[in-house]
Amino acid sequence: MELQIKLYKMLIWLTLYASALHFFDNVYFFDQYPEPAWLTAPIVGALWIPLALLAHRAIDRIYMGKIEYSFVLIHSFVLANWISLGHYLFASPAVVLPRINFAIFLQVIFATLLLIYTLYLQYTRFTKSLPFSRRTWLVNIGLFIITIIVLELIWPSTWDNWWFFWS
Repeated sequence: MELQIKLYKMLIWLTLYASALHFFDNVYFFDQYPEPAWLTAPIVGALWIPLALLAHRAIDRIYMGKIEYSFVLIHSFVLANWISLGHYLFASPAVVLPRINFAIFLQVIFATLLLIYTLYLQYTRFTKSLPFSRRTWLVNIGLFIITIIVLELIWPSTWDNWWFFWS
């Protein structure tokens, strides 16, 4: 397996490990995390399963020699990791424990590096896969927005206004 693909796999695994660190910390120290009203520790634990499955399925595709089929999975995986930034909708990073900020930072940084490298591979070697990635982002963002709106209508949360730039 060539170096570029080994690096791609390594970034997938590192992102998965960083997300595991954050999710398990979130489950064990749930009361220390700023969360929406509708989220519980068991739900947080259950939400990690799809992330692990996305990463595992992408790695399977790579081993099968179908690297271009892994990109859609990785774009979904990256977006799901970025959702962790949602903690900051409920509390300023300044009041969140440093341990929590570090776990979120690590997860988001690795996911971002993975996205950049994935896009690099797509633009340089697998250009036919790009339209599918765009569609994946649109569908996933739409799904997240609709789900969060519905959950917030049923169980409204208390938002922190530190990020309200218009206030």
